[in-house]
Amino acid sequence: MTREEGVIHRYFDAFNRHDIEGVMACFNEQPVLVGANGKRCAGRAEVRRSYGAEFAMFPDGHCDLRMCTGNGGHGVGVAESLFSGTRAERGKVEAIGAEVMEIVDGKIKEIRDYHRPLTAKVAS
Repeated sequence: MTREEGVIHRYFDAFNRHDIEGVMACFNEQPVLVGANGKRCAGRAEVRRSYGAEFAMFPDGHCDLRMCTGNGGHGVGVAESLFSGTRAERGKVEAIGAEVMEIVDGKIKEIRDYHRPLTAKVAS
């Protein structure tokens, strides 16, 4: 497992436990999130707020890590995941896609999210 893959696994494990401290421990001091809708969130306080809101919105939210790869010390990782969760006003939500991660000194600097809503059943 590459260093990048290790960070990706730690991040997904913390995310799936809704462990905000564990998630934040995976990020460097100047994190950036770029959502699938293009919304940019920068800085530790904003990133923490974003995850807190997502965990509250989807109390059963879970990302199945389907594949990940790291670039052997070159600071890039890619993960494909299937998100599922229940939102009070919309019911069950599923999305599939990739996160491209820039990793610096063993911590995530930026995540670019490319998830899209799932309209058809995905084979396991």
